Amino acid sequence: MLLLTRRLWGRVVAGAALGGFLQRASAADLGAARLSWDAAPGPETGRELRYRAAAQILLLSLPLVRWPNVGGGSAAWREAGSPESGVLRFLEFSGFSRPDRAAGLNRLGFIREFSRLTQGGAAESLYFGLMTASPEDTAEEARKALQSKAKEAAYTAIDGRLDGTAVETVVAHFTAPAQWSVANRSDLVRLAHTALAMTPPRPPEADARNSDIRPFLQTLADTLRQPSPSEARFVYGGRYYRLRLQKTADPKETRYFQQRGVIPSGRQVVRASGNLRRESGGRETNFRLWVEDGAAQPLPVRIEYQARSFLRLIFEAEA
Repeated sequence: MLLLTRRLWGRVVAGAALGGFLQRASAADLGAARLSWDAAPGPETGRELRYRAAAQILLLSLPLVRWPNVGGGSAAWREAGSPESGVLRFLEFSGFSRPDRAAGLNRLGFIREFSRLTQGGAAESLYFGLMTASPEDTAEEARKALQSKAKEAAYTAIDGRLDGTAVETVVAHFTAPAQWSVANRSDLVRLAHTALAMTPPRPPEADARNSDIRPFLQTLADTLRQPSPSEARFVYGGRYYRLRLQKTADPKETRYFQQRGVIPSGRQVVRASGNLRRESGGRETNFRLWVEDGAAQPLPVRIEYQARSFLRLIFEAEA
Protein backbone atom coordinates (compact mmCIF):
# COMPACT_ATOMS: atom_id res chain seq x y z
CA MET A 1 0.00 0.00 0.00
CA LEU A 2 2.77 2.38 0.79
CA LEU A 3 4.13 2.36 -2.71
CA LEU A 4 2.25 5.58 -3.55
CA THR A 5 0.87 4.43 -6.87
CA ARG A 6 -2.89 4.36 -7.36
CA ARG A 7 -2.93 2.34 -4.13
CA LEU A 8 -1.68 5.39 -2.18
CA TRP A 9 -4.61 5.95 0.19
CA GLY A 10 -6.33 2.60 -0.08
CA ARG A 11 -3.51 0.77 1.66
CA VAL A 12 -2.61 3.10 4.37
CA VAL A 13 -4.42 1.48 7.27
CA ALA A 14 -4.35 0.90 11.05
CA GLY A 15 -2.58 2.78 13.79
CA ALA A 16 0.32 2.64 16.13
CA ALA A 17 1.19 5.11 18.89
CA LEU A 18 4.54 6.77 19.49
CA GLY A 19 5.76 8.00 22.85
CA GLY A 20 8.37 10.41 24.11
CA PHE A 21 8.42 14.14 23.56
CA LEU A 22 10.85 17.05 23.56
CA GLN A 23 8.81 19.93 24.93
CA ARG A 24 11.73 21.91 26.33
CA ALA A 25 14.38 21.13 23.72
CA SER A 26 16.84 23.93 22.94
CA ALA A 27 18.11 24.85 19.50
CA ALA A 28 21.30 22.91 20.18
CA ASP A 29 19.31 19.84 21.25
CA LEU A 30 17.18 19.94 18.10
CA GLY A 31 20.10 20.19 15.75
CA ALA A 32 22.81 18.11 17.38
CA ALA A 33 21.89 14.43 17.32
CA ARG A 34 20.77 12.15 14.53
CA LEU A 35 16.97 12.08 14.53
CA SER A 36 15.40 9.23 16.51
CA TRP A 37 11.81 8.10 16.99
CA ASP A 38 12.36 8.34 20.76
CA ALA A 39 12.33 12.16 20.43
CA ALA A 40 8.93 12.30 18.68
CA PRO A 41 6.45 14.71 20.33
CA GLY A 42 3.76 13.05 22.43
CA PRO A 43 -0.06 13.36 22.22
CA GLU A 44 -0.11 16.45 24.45
CA THR A 45 1.65 18.49 21.74
CA GLY A 46 -0.98 18.21 19.01
CA ARG A 47 -4.32 16.84 17.94
CA GLU A 48 -5.85 13.63 16.65
CA LEU A 49 -8.97 12.73 14.69
CA ARG A 50 -10.68 9.36 14.51
CA TYR A 51 -12.59 8.19 11.44
CA ARG A 52 -15.30 5.84 10.33
CA ALA A 53 -14.76 4.30 6.93
CA ALA A 54 -17.36 3.59 4.24
CA ALA A 55 -16.93 1.84 0.90
CA GLN A 56 -18.64 2.53 -2.41
CA ILE A 57 -18.80 -0.11 -5.13
CA LEU A 58 -18.50 1.60 -8.52
CA LEU A 59 -19.80 0.70 -11.94
CA LEU A 60 -18.28 2.75 -14.77
CA SER A 61 -17.02 5.18 -12.10
CA LEU A 62 -20.57 5.72 -10.76
CA PRO A 63 -21.56 4.72 -7.18
CA LEU A 64 -23.59 1.51 -7.23
CA VAL A 65 -23.63 0.28 -3.61
CA ARG A 66 -22.50 1.95 -0.38
CA TRP A 67 -21.35 -0.03 2.69
CA PRO A 68 -21.29 2.16 5.83
CA ASN A 69 -18.97 1.63 8.78
CA VAL A 70 -16.77 -1.03 7.14
CA GLY A 71 -13.71 0.16 9.06
CA GLY A 72 -12.05 2.97 10.93
CA GLY A 73 -8.86 4.96 11.23
CA SER A 74 -7.11 7.92 12.78
CA ALA A 75 -4.83 10.84 11.92
CA ALA A 76 -2.40 12.61 14.28
CA TRP A 77 -0.40 15.84 14.04
CA ARG A 78 2.05 16.70 16.87
CA GLU A 79 4.66 19.45 17.09
CA ALA A 80 7.22 20.71 19.60
CA GLY A 81 9.81 23.51 19.41
CA SER A 82 9.65 26.80 17.53
CA PRO A 83 10.57 28.17 14.08
CA GLU A 84 13.61 29.90 15.60
CA SER A 85 15.05 26.84 17.37
CA GLY A 86 13.63 24.18 15.08
CA VAL A 87 10.36 22.24 15.01
CA LEU A 88 9.87 18.53 15.62
CA ARG A 89 6.78 17.33 13.75
CA PHE A 90 5.17 13.89 13.96
CA LEU A 91 2.40 12.87 11.52
CA GLU A 92 0.49 9.60 11.26
CA PHE A 93 -2.40 8.19 9.26
CA SER A 94 -3.87 4.78 9.99
CA GLY A 95 -6.89 2.73 9.05
CA PHE A 96 -8.37 -0.74 9.17
CA SER A 97 -11.32 -2.78 8.00
CA ARG A 98 -13.86 -4.47 10.25
CA PRO A 99 -14.14 -8.07 8.98
CA ASP A 100 -17.63 -8.47 10.49
CA ARG A 101 -18.80 -5.42 8.48
CA ALA A 102 -16.68 -6.01 5.36
CA ALA A 103 -17.69 -9.55 4.40
CA GLY A 104 -14.68 -11.02 6.19
CA LEU A 105 -12.10 -8.78 4.51
CA ASN A 106 -9.28 -8.10 7.01
CA ARG A 107 -7.03 -5.18 5.99
CA LEU A 108 -4.92 -2.88 8.16
CA GLY A 109 -1.79 -0.76 8.15
CA PHE A 110 -0.40 2.69 8.88
CA ILE A 111 2.22 5.26 7.94
CA ARG A 112 3.99 7.59 10.37
CA GLU A 113 6.59 10.30 9.75
CA PHE A 114 8.84 12.37 12.00
CA SER A 115 10.78 15.43 10.81
CA ARG A 116 13.11 18.06 12.23
CA LEU A 117 12.21 21.29 10.44
CA THR A 118 14.36 24.41 10.35
CA GLN A 119 13.86 27.80 8.72
CA GLY A 120 15.88 26.51 5.77
CA GLY A 121 13.62 23.47 5.26
CA ALA A 122 13.57 19.88 6.46
CA ALA A 123 16.86 19.02 8.14
CA GLU A 124 15.98 15.34 8.57
CA SER A 125 12.97 13.03 8.26
CA LEU A 126 12.10 9.47 9.25
CA TYR A 127 9.17 7.40 8.03
CA PHE A 128 7.88 3.93 8.80
CA GLY A 129 4.80 1.99 7.83
CA LEU A 130 3.25 -1.36 7.17
CA MET A 131 0.18 -2.67 5.37
CA THR A 132 -1.68 -5.82 4.55
CA ALA A 133 -0.79 -6.84 1.01
CA SER A 134 -3.85 -6.38 -1.23
CA PRO A 135 -3.10 -7.79 -4.69
CA GLU A 136 -6.69 -7.70 -5.99
CA ASP A 137 -6.94 -5.63 -9.19
CA THR A 138 -10.41 -6.61 -10.41
CA ALA A 139 -13.87 -6.92 -8.87
CA GLU A 140 -13.75 -10.69 -9.38
CA GLU A 141 -10.42 -11.01 -7.57
CA ALA A 142 -11.80 -8.87 -4.74
CA ARG A 143 -14.89 -11.10 -4.49
CA LYS A 144 -12.68 -14.18 -4.13
CA ALA A 145 -10.72 -12.48 -1.33
CA LEU A 146 -13.89 -12.16 0.78
CA GLN A 147 -14.29 -14.76 3.53
CA SER A 148 -10.81 -16.07 2.81
CA LYS A 149 -9.82 -19.30 4.58
CA ALA A 150 -6.07 -18.59 4.45
CA LYS A 151 -4.21 -19.12 7.73
CA GLU A 152 -1.60 -16.40 7.04
CA ALA A 153 -1.71 -12.91 5.56
CA ALA A 154 1.09 -11.14 3.68
CA TYR A 155 2.34 -7.69 4.75
CA THR A 156 4.70 -5.08 3.35
CA ALA A 157 6.78 -2.82 5.60
CA ILE A 158 8.85 0.27 4.76
CA ASP A 159 11.48 2.20 6.68
CA GLY A 160 13.15 5.38 5.41
CA ARG A 161 15.40 8.30 6.35
CA LEU A 162 16.07 11.60 4.53
CA ASP A 163 18.71 14.01 5.79
CA GLY A 164 19.61 16.33 2.90
CA THR A 165 22.66 14.22 2.00
CA ALA A 166 21.11 10.83 1.27
CA VAL A 167 17.89 8.86 0.83
CA GLU A 168 17.84 5.61 2.80
CA THR A 169 15.01 3.12 2.16
CA VAL A 170 14.29 -0.49 3.05
CA VAL A 171 11.15 -2.32 1.87
CA ALA A 172 10.47 -5.79 3.29
CA HIS A 173 7.75 -8.45 3.17
CA PHE A 174 6.58 -10.78 5.90
CA THR A 175 3.60 -12.92 6.94
CA ALA A 176 1.47 -13.01 10.08
CA PRO A 177 -1.60 -14.95 11.27
CA ALA A 178 -4.58 -14.09 9.06
CA GLN A 179 -6.85 -13.49 12.05
CA TRP A 180 -4.65 -10.74 13.48
CA SER A 181 -6.32 -7.34 13.58
CA VAL A 182 -5.55 -3.78 14.64
CA ALA A 183 -5.36 -5.11 18.21
CA ASN A 184 -2.16 -6.93 17.19
CA ARG A 185 -0.38 -3.86 15.84
CA SER A 186 2.52 -4.12 18.32
CA ASP A 187 3.16 -7.71 17.20
CA LEU A 188 3.00 -6.62 13.55
CA VAL A 189 5.48 -3.80 14.15
CA ARG A 190 7.85 -6.25 15.81
CA LEU A 191 7.64 -8.65 12.84
CA ALA A 192 8.09 -5.72 10.44
CA HIS A 193 11.29 -4.57 12.15
CA THR A 194 12.65 -8.12 12.07
CA ALA A 195 11.96 -8.40 8.33
CA LEU A 196 13.43 -4.95 7.63
CA ALA A 197 16.63 -5.79 9.52
CA MET A 198 17.16 -8.78 7.20
CA THR A 199 16.54 -6.85 3.95
CA PRO A 200 19.12 -4.83 1.97
CA PRO A 201 18.42 -1.13 1.27
CA ARG A 202 16.70 -0.01 -1.92
CA PRO A 203 18.85 2.34 -4.06
CA PRO A 204 17.22 5.75 -4.65
CA GLU A 205 16.16 6.92 -8.10
CA ALA A 206 18.13 10.16 -7.89
CA ASP A 207 20.63 12.11 -5.82
CA ALA A 208 19.01 14.01 -2.92
CA ARG A 209 22.05 15.95 -1.70
CA ASN A 210 21.56 19.65 -0.91
CA SER A 211 17.82 19.47 -1.52
CA ASP A 212 14.91 20.16 0.84
CA ILE A 213 13.17 16.86 0.13
CA ARG A 214 10.53 15.45 2.45
CA PRO A 215 8.36 12.33 2.69
CA PHE A 216 4.70 12.25 1.65
CA LEU A 217 2.74 13.23 4.78
CA GLN A 218 5.11 16.09 5.64
CA THR A 219 4.81 17.41 2.07
CA LEU A 220 1.02 17.12 2.10
CA ALA A 221 0.84 18.90 5.49
CA ASP A 222 2.88 21.85 4.21
CA THR A 223 0.87 22.00 0.97
CA LEU A 224 -2.42 22.13 2.90
CA ARG A 225 -1.13 25.21 4.72
CA GLN A 226 -0.15 27.04 1.54
CA PRO A 227 -2.29 29.22 -0.75
CA SER A 228 -3.99 27.34 -3.58
CA PRO A 229 -2.99 26.09 -6.08
CA SER A 230 0.30 24.59 -4.93
CA GLU A 231 2.79 22.00 -6.09
CA ALA A 232 5.59 20.14 -4.30
CA ARG A 233 8.09 17.34 -4.78
CA PHE A 234 8.55 14.49 -2.32
CA VAL A 235 10.27 11.13 -2.01
CA TYR A 236 8.82 7.84 -0.87
CA GLY A 237 10.41 4.40 -1.03
CA GLY A 238 13.43 5.93 -2.76
CA ARG A 239 11.18 7.17 -5.59
CA TYR A 240 10.34 10.77 -6.47
CA TYR A 241 6.84 12.16 -6.94
CA ARG A 242 5.02 15.41 -7.72
CA LEU A 243 2.02 16.50 -5.65
CA ARG A 244 -0.47 19.11 -6.89
CA LEU A 245 -3.28 20.51 -4.77
CA GLN A 246 -6.19 22.85 -5.54
CA LYS A 247 -8.38 24.18 -2.71
CA THR A 248 -11.93 25.52 -3.10
CA ALA A 249 -14.57 26.73 -0.64
CA ASP A 250 -17.32 24.22 0.16
CA PRO A 251 -20.29 25.89 1.93
CA LYS A 252 -22.42 22.71 1.86
CA GLU A 253 -19.84 20.60 3.65
CA THR A 254 -19.08 23.49 6.00
CA ARG A 255 -22.70 23.39 7.24
CA TYR A 256 -22.60 19.59 7.46
CA PHE A 257 -19.47 19.43 9.62
CA GLN A 258 -20.64 22.37 11.77
CA GLN A 259 -23.96 20.60 12.46
CA ARG A 260 -22.10 17.41 13.44
CA GLY A 261 -19.81 19.36 15.78
CA VAL A 262 -16.65 18.35 13.90
CA ILE A 263 -15.65 22.01 13.34
CA PRO A 264 -16.62 25.04 15.46
CA SER A 265 -19.39 27.39 14.42
CA GLY A 266 -18.00 30.24 12.36
CA ARG A 267 -15.18 28.16 10.86
CA GLN A 268 -15.10 27.11 7.20
CA VAL A 269 -14.28 23.87 5.39
CA VAL A 270 -12.40 23.80 2.09
CA ARG A 271 -12.15 20.94 -0.36
CA ALA A 272 -8.60 20.10 -1.42
CA SER A 273 -8.48 18.18 -4.70
CA GLY A 274 -5.10 16.57 -5.17
CA ASN A 275 -3.20 14.41 -7.58
CA LEU A 276 0.24 12.90 -7.55
CA ARG A 277 2.40 11.19 -10.10
CA ARG A 278 5.77 9.50 -10.04
CA GLU A 279 8.37 11.64 -11.82
CA SER A 280 9.60 8.69 -13.86
CA GLY A 281 6.07 8.14 -15.20
CA GLY A 282 3.03 6.07 -14.31
CA ARG A 283 -0.64 6.39 -13.52
CA GLU A 284 -1.84 9.52 -11.76
CA THR A 285 -3.42 9.11 -8.32
CA ASN A 286 -6.32 11.43 -7.46
CA PHE A 287 -7.83 12.11 -4.05
CA ARG A 288 -9.93 14.69 -2.20
CA LEU A 289 -9.59 16.00 1.33
CA TRP A 290 -11.81 18.33 3.34
CA VAL A 291 -9.99 20.42 5.95
CA GLU A 292 -10.79 23.32 8.25
CA ASP A 293 -9.70 26.49 6.49
CA GLY A 294 -6.83 28.28 8.22
CA ALA A 295 -6.28 25.56 10.85
CA ALA A 296 -2.78 25.46 12.31
CA GLN A 297 -2.83 21.66 12.06
CA PRO A 298 -5.22 20.94 9.14
CA LEU A 299 -6.11 17.30 9.69
CA PRO A 300 -8.70 16.15 7.12
CA VAL A 301 -12.28 15.87 8.33
CA ARG A 302 -13.00 13.69 5.28
CA ILE A 303 -10.78 11.70 2.92
CA GLU A 304 -11.98 10.24 -0.38
CA TYR A 305 -9.94 8.17 -2.80
CA GLN A 306 -10.54 5.53 -5.41
CA ALA A 307 -8.56 2.52 -4.24
CA ARG A 308 -9.50 0.45 -7.31
CA SER A 309 -11.45 1.04 -10.51
CA PHE A 310 -14.43 -0.57 -8.77
CA LEU A 311 -13.91 0.74 -5.22
CA ARG A 312 -13.95 4.13 -3.52
CA LEU A 313 -13.13 4.48 0.18
CA ILE A 314 -14.32 7.35 2.38
CA PHE A 315 -12.92 8.20 5.82
CA GLU A 316 -15.03 10.70 7.75
CA ALA A 317 -14.09 12.24 11.11
CA GLU A 318 -16.12 11.42 14.17
CA ALA A 319 -17.39 14.33 16.27
